[in-house]
Amino acid sequence: MDHTDSGGGGLPLSVGQEGLWLLHGLAPDSSTYHLAGGVRMEPAPDPEILARAVDAVTERHPMLRSVYADTEAGPRRHVLPPGATGRLTVREVPGAGDEELRRLVAEEVATPFRLTDEGPFRAVLLHRGPDAVVLVVTHHIATDALSQWLLWRDLLAAYAALAEGGDARLQPPATDFDHFVAAERTLLESSRGARQAEFWREQCAGSQAAEFPTDRPRPATPANKGASLVRRLPDALSERIRRAAAGREVSQFAVALGALQALVNRWTGMRDFLIACPASVRRSAAREVVGYYVNPVLIRADVTRDATLGEVIARAADRVRQATARASYPFPLVARDAGADGPLYRISMTMVATDRFDGGLEVAAAGEPLQVAGLTATYLEIPHLEGQCDVSLEVTRDAQGLTVALRYDTALFERPTMERLFDQYVRFLTAAVDDADRPVGRIPLTDGDEKRALLALGGHPGAVS
Repeated sequence: MDHTDSGGGGLPLSVGQEGLWLLHGLAPDSSTYHLAGGVRMEPAPDPEILARAVDAVTERHPMLRSVYADTEAGPRRHVLPPGATGRLTVREVPGAGDEELRRLVAEEVATPFRLTDEGPFRAVLLHRGPDAVVLVVTHHIATDALSQWLLWRDLLAAYAALAEGGDARLQPPATDFDHFVAAERTLLESSRGARQAEFWREQCAGSQAAEFPTDRPRPATPANKGASLVRRLPDALSERIRRAAAGREVSQFAVALGALQALVNRWTGMRDFLIACPASVRRSAAREVVGYYVNPVLIRADVTRDATLGEVIARAADRVRQATARASYPFPLVARDAGADGPLYRISMTMVATDRFDGGLEVAAAGEPLQVAGLTATYLEIPHLEGQCDVSLEVTRDAQGLTVALRYDTALFERPTMERLFDQYVRFLTAAVDDADRPVGRIPLTDGDEKRALLALGGHPGAVS
């Protein structure tokens, strides 16, 4: 189990964590790698009880009370005693309207972490009076998507137990993140690791990062600023995607990725390109551990205009199977070994399935309120992880359907461009399940109304019926 470091050499980081530590050092004020989630609670929770619940969570998960430092042996993690960091901050905001509340949330999410002394976790109560927002912000060096839901499950469970006069102490997980770090080092020193390295070198050779045409020139130094568009797909479309995936014996992710690959081809003409797909490398034994168990894997596309969407999806599914079987090889080493002049990816896509959550959180992820110790708690989608790459698509699959978050670099793209891209992606998703035998080159990028508007701008109104 993770242990409290008492001034020794500290605990080694995973390769992925080392990469994030390096990025933090280059841009310590950036919020690009902040994860955030919030819950609106009505009536407002008891601040003292909530503070004790937060303490119980940080006691159970040592990663949340870790600080980081450079040493002669490389970057190291030091675990602080419970209560030393990560305590609840209460901000009284009586009378604040919803817009003001959103501004305060955005301000908290954007506040930099001091990983050397503050650690990678903070919890904030924005107390309005009749209701409140409980906000949790973490740095990616310590968590991933599943870890965020573990935090919320444990926090709400601890609050409920304390509010009902019980004990909030949570049992420590059966394993810890150090086991993952040790297993990764064993892999890298093995023949299996060498075979995986060779696979990734071949996967990257001769290909290039997919990228959409930008509205503005790419700055010499990344701005690391972004924005998000979040939309829930129509329930009927989500159900057709589920059925189409089952009928083709592929995952829903493969359908969604194939539609994106086809859209990239239509926007750019690129045929051979790479898209990154963050993959979980968490084993079942670590299900209860908060940590950075994610690794971007590169999916190489081969898309031609005469290929059907069904063919593109089948290829995507096959490439995803090959890549995820080798997902444990750290991406920073893939990038190093590839020796490319620029980034290996500028577009990423991931899918999070909420059926892995428990404690009622699958329902919460779909926007349904939970009852916690007599309070109504509604999960809030809060923009985060913006500006990591040009464009990223994050698909959340819950019990009711699919929600898509499109995050983009605001230094490169205007919002109308991304809204158009989002609309066209949904159009390609629809074609993927309703008309998968249609060639990629024949999928319309605009609907009838848009065509008429474009033709009218060109002086040909009414040319399209």
